Amino acid sequence: MSQKKSGTIKQKFGDRITIAWIDACEITGWKSFSDAIKVPDEVFCYTTGYFLNQTKDYITIAHTIGLDEKNDITGVIHIPRRWIREIK
Repeated sequence: MSQKKSGTIKQKFGDRITIAWIDACEITGWKSFSDAIKVPDEVFCYTTGYFLNQTKDYITIAHTIGLDEKNDITGVIHIPRRWIREIK
């Protein structure tokens, strides 16, 4: 089921979640001014993980979690809601 990017989502700790979002990107290496200011096409991402938390500005997920909030967590990503296009 698809959800809106704003407002409270219904997931609880440990629920699998997929977020479709637009990421920032970096251009590396020496470039001319005209090449440096060219805006690339959107960098569209799908991130699937385990729901940890939400605030009015971010949704936080992780790729590896323990059984509950008392266990360690790794692979945490805080995705800005303004960058989110869809939540499943």
